[in-house]
Amino acid sequence: MSNAPGILILTLSPRLTELTRIRNELDRYLRGSLLPDTIHNTLLVVTEEVLTNIIRYGCCDEASDTIEIKVRHENAIVHMEFIDSGKPFNPLKEARRKSAGQLVDNLEPGGFGVHLVRGLTNDQEYTRKSDRNHFRITKRIIPHVVEN
Repeated sequence: MSNAPGILILTLSPRLTELTRIRNELDRYLRGSLLPDTIHNTLLVVTEEVLTNIIRYGCCDEASDTIEIKVRHENAIVHMEFIDSGKPFNPLKEARRKSAGQLVDNLEPGGFGVHLVRGLTNDQEYTRKSDRNHFRITKRIIPHVVEN
């Protein structure tokens, strides 16, 4: 784990057994950011979904490859970036090929997680740079307003 002020950088091997460690480290960072519980829990779910998809379908050589996660909370936005050296794969483009209804009707694996991530976050972006996949998400924090 590496931290610059306000930034969390996590590195993991592409193994599902790493998810618990990453969840715990991310949980500590998010608690320190004093985010509302709904945002906090949403980001934990999104992280697990994205990492599971990278590990199961897109990545990598367990012995030599790594996945990096960068998390930054500034103002009312949390930015997350997932970087891996797996084969080129744009999950946003692939998910557009299937609607959520088609996924449920056909009960085919794949694609539903991207719909979940889209529904839980505000923005998503995929790029391929220097032989690495970069999947970025943002989650806006809407302050809770108490009406009298």
